[in-house]
Order: sequence, then structure tokens, then C-alpha cells
Amino acid sequence: MSNIKNGTVATYTKKELAGYLTGLAGQNIIYNIIATGLAFYFQSVIFLPAIACSLIFALARVWDAVNDPMMGTIVDKTRTKWGKCKPYLLFVPAVIMVTTILPFINNMYAEPNDLHEVTLAEQNAYVAFADSDLVKEFEYDGVKYYMIPAGGSWDLQKDASGRNLLDEDGNIVKTQVMIYTADKQPLTDTALAETVLQDFQNEEGFVKKTGGKAVFIIAWAAISYVLWGMTYTIGDIPLWGVTSLMTESQQDRAKALTLARAVANVGMIGTLFTMIAPAFQGMFKARGMDEAHSLRAAYIALAVVMTVFASILFQVAGLSVKEKVSAKSEKTYTIKENFKIMFGNKPFRQILISGILRSPIQLLAIVAMTLVMYYFFNNDIGATLFVDGALNVTLVLKILILVVGLFGGMIGFPLFVPQLIGKFEKKKLYNFFSLIGAIPFALIFVFFLISKGNVLTWAGMIVMAILFFMAAASMGSLNVLQSVMIADCVDYEEYYTGVRPDGVFFSGQSFITKLSAGIASLISGAVYAIVGFSDKNVALLNNALVNGADFKTYNGGKYAAAMFFLISIPPAVGMVLAAMPTLKYALPDGDHKRMLAELIEKRHGAEGAGEVPVYEETSSVVNVIADTVDAVESAVEETIEAAADTVEKTTDEIAETVEETVTPDEN
Repeated sequence: MSNIKNGTVATYTKKELAGYLTGLAGQNIIYNIIATGLAFYFQSVIFLPAIACSLIFALARVWDAVNDPMMGTIVDKTRTKWGKCKPYLLFVPAVIMVTTILPFINNMYAEPNDLHEVTLAEQNAYVAFADSDLVKEFEYDGVKYYMIPAGGSWDLQKDASGRNLLDEDGNIVKTQVMIYTADKQPLTDTALAETVLQDFQNEEGFVKKTGGKAVFIIAWAAISYVLWGMTYTIGDIPLWGVTSLMTESQQDRAKALTLARAVANVGMIGTLFTMIAPAFQGMFKARGMDEAHSLRAAYIALAVVMTVFASILFQVAGLSVKEKVSAKSEKTYTIKENFKIMFGNKPFRQILISGILRSPIQLLAIVAMTLVMYYFFNNDIGATLFVDGALNVTLVLKILILVVGLFGGMIGFPLFVPQLIGKFEKKKLYNFFSLIGAIPFALIFVFFLISKGNVLTWAGMIVMAILFFMAAASMGSLNVLQSVMIADCVDYEEYYTGVRPDGVFFSGQSFITKLSAGIASLISGAVYAIVGFSDKNVALLNNALVNGADFKTYNGGKYAAAMFFLISIPPAVGMVLAAMPTLKYALPDGDHKRMLAELIEKRHGAEGAGEVPVYEETSSVVNVIADTVDAVESAVEETIEAAADTVEKTTDEIAETVEETVTPDEN
């Protein structure tokens, strides 16, 4: 497929690149719907237990350890008239569309019962206490009360069609409740009655599924998510792997991968899925659904709409890309041999280990939308953005400042990476962004503590925007560098063996992304379990917020602190650890340029091509592990030394600030 036209190496056209980037945008919208929306949906809409969510995401990653390289092997064995990556891009988007929707079509683990809509009856409606099967005893603050529905039934009122009865404003007519004291007298203290009723509703308003129903719901969530991961991999590996086949030019490849990473971040529009879904809720409430079921229906509807749209964009890549590079050797390898190749290729192995150590940065994607929905919008975007019918301009501007900082760092800054690559060694850039990026991540939680849990001031949002810009810029730049360096490793492998394992090596990138999400899910699940942010407690929190509670102070602020901790401290630790394996990166830029020049000559049959050199292969898994351990051990010392000058002062300042600000509280 390779050819030289007008004295230049074969490369993509502008139209082909535009089509590729369009498809990449669609694919990443799909990824972000799942990566950021599904965790929120599982935990805060259908109320799965936090530990179940963590295990589902983590176990799926264990399977990916086998599935991703296996799929990479299949891609590398593919031989068609279109090439080895393009066929998958033609036929897989429709399959991914279906598997993306499936996880959302699930039942609720914690179900609202007849008490979900109770409200306090007018005091003058109270009548003499009468024993009946309707009476529910309830203890509040050590005092017993009796609860009786004023309408003679705990069931919501129904219209002629059997739907919940709506008032003139389209809201469900709530069940009225009368409260009696232990001596069976009407509770006349309205404020106390409202408090007792709220606690009663929180305790009795939801019930968890048990037995076979609970198992089915969790099993559906697990199986559908694993199925999505498998089909997504079938599209993801060829989508990234094809970049090394679209051009022979190192400069054009870096340009394509940089734009690809930027467009992938634009695909973060998928993260808005969580925020947009409640806007669909009204149409389902109008059909008589209660709060919880209407929200679930809204998420399902939006999942269908956004996934279909994104899949159409994804399809454009398959129709546009053309493969223009192929190694002369048609030899392929088994899955076992490809595992050996992956770990035997030292620079690739270093990148793989580094990416895994950086796993906690995925917490930003997993926790971000939950944090935004609860902390900034109190889980009700409409009520927060519109006060007395008027737009809350102040809040909008504050949020906009944060958004500009985050997306400016994630999307804008990485666009300069190709220029930086032209001036600095890729290894130095990679390690610099890893180490320097740890600082703003760590400072996010420190500032949260300094602000005593309230960052929604003008100064607070400006500081947060700056910190998020710096953290996101480092993370976005690392993403670009990782893709470019993996493509370099493909050249390295072709140079020494004559085989281009594009599929296998870019399956490593897919594996890093998904394993990182699994590890991050375990971390978030553990922290959520510790503070009690799980299944019924989340349902109770939602009820409390509907009735006027403030998320920032709810449960002593533990939920808010947990979320800020998750997007700050673990990612900071991960960024530092990520620099360890690559301090002695095995593929210097000078060596790669020489290899690439020789490869281009060999592909076109230039004189003096010579024999394909052979690098010394790793003889066993034991040697690979030993080599890795040695690299990590030597890297630890160098990491500490390299990072000391940069972070020493900042660390001292953080320690002093935390010591002055935080008072230990065992409770």
C-alpha cells in the first residue's frame, strides 16, 4: 500500500483526516456516556450498592487484560482489500450502539414505595385517632409517633386510566399524612411534625430488592457492561491503530494523534449526559411517573438519542480512512506470542506500566459528574439555575469559569504538544508533565479544606479553575505523548522484527484506559463505602435534597469531602508514580528518527536496505518481570531526586496548611 508521490512519503489527505476525526469524536462521546454517566446512573438513579458498582467495573477490567490483546492480535491477523483496521471501523459502530444502550435498560435496585410522595396534612384535617391497619409506628429522636394517611390509603391517587393523579400544574398529587403523639393526640407543633415526617419518608420511602430480583439487576448491570467493553474494544483498537497506517511521516502522525487527542476531549460532550438527562424527566412525570421512575426513564431516553447520534459520527471514520502503510512481512503471531512481544518491547512495556500506575487520574472522569450534580447543583439543575423563574447568572458565571479552566487545559493546551516535541525530548516532556501535574491535583483537596468545604465563592472558583487548568493540561499532554510514543514503539518493533503490531500495541492503550477506570472504580467504591454513599443512602440523600437539604453540609459534609478527595489526592499520587518507569525510557528520539528513516527506505525497496536487524528477545516471563522490577527500583531513586527540587517547597506549604486548617475528628 505504501507509495511515494512527488518525492514525498505516503500520507493522508485533509478529507481523510477530517473523516477520521469526526468518527473519533463520535466514538469518544459514546465512551464518555459510559465512563461518566453509567457510574452515576448505577449509583444515583437505580441505586446499586457502591461495592457492587466497584466490583462490576473492576472485574470487567480483569477480563480486558485478556480481551484487549486478543482483539489486538485479531486486528493484526486481518488481511482484506481495505487493510487490517478499516473493516472494523466500517461494521462495528452499529454493534457498539446497541451495547451502549443495554446497561441503561435495567430495573431499580432500590424502589420507591407508597410513602415516597408523603406530605404533611393541614392541622385542621386531623381527626380523633383510630386504630387501623393503616397506622404505622415510627420513632424519631427516641419518641414514638403514629402515622396515618389522611386520604384513607397509602397508595397514590389514580386517574381513570390508572396513572398517578396530577394536579393542575402537572405534579403528582401527594399522599397526605397525619401524625399523632405516643398518647394518640394530634401533633400540633408544625415544625416538629415536618421534621418527623421528613425522617419518616427518608427511612420508609425506599425499599431494596432482595433475592432473585436483586441478583438479576446486578447481573444485568455486570453482563451488559462487560459486553459493552468487549464491543467497544473491537472498535477502539482499530480506530487508534489506524493512525500509524494512515501516514509514513512522523510529523503527520504526531499531528494526527494530537488532533485525535484534542477531538477525543471534545468528545467529553458525552459527560454532559448526566446533566442533560433530568431535562427529559418532565415528559415522563406528565405520564404519571413518580420522581425516581421518571428520572430513570429520562436517562434511558437520552442514552438512546445521544448514542444513535454518536454512532452515526463514528461510522464516518470507517467510510473515510485509508491505510497507506504496511510492513512487507505478512507474518502474524498467536496471542501468546503477542503477549511476549508486548512485554519484550522495552519502551512499550515502560509506557504500559506507567499508564497503569497513573490509573487514579481516571477518578476525575468517574467522580466529576457526580460531584458537579450534587455539589454545584444540589442534584437539581433546574431549581439551582433558575431562582423564582430567573436565571441564576452568578452561579452560571462561576461554573463557566471552572469549565473554561478544565476544558482549556484538557483540550487547548495539548494542541501545543507537537511544537514541544519538536524542541524537547518526548521522554523529558512525559516525565515533566507527570511530576508537575501532581502538584495542582494535590492542591485541589487542600484548597477544599482551606475553604472549609465551600469553594462556591468568586475567589474559590477562580482558584479552582486555575488548579483544574494546570491538572488537566498535564493530563491532556500525557495522553497525546502516550499515543505518539506507542506509535513510535510500533516502528521500533517493525525495525527489529519486520512486523508492525499496530493492533496489539494500541490494544495496550485501550487496556490502560479501561484498567485505569477499573482501578479508579475500586478506589471510589472503597471511599464511598467508608462514608456510606451507597444504594439506599443515596436514595435517602436524593429525598433529603428534594426537601431542602444542602449537599455541602449533608451528613456533616462527609460526602462532599469524599468526592473532592477522590479527584485530588489519588490522582496526585498516580501522577508521581507514573514517572518512575519512564525515567530511563528505552527509545530516545534520535534513535527513533534514525529507525523511521531506514524503515521508509526498506518499505520502498531503496538500495542498501540490508537485513532486518533483530533485537535480543526476552527469553521468559520471569526475565520480563525481573527486568521490570529492576527498572522500577532504579527509577524510584531517580524519581525522588528529579522531583525533589520541584515539589519540595510545595509539599512543605501543603503540610503547613493542612496542619493549620484540619482538626482531626474521629467521628
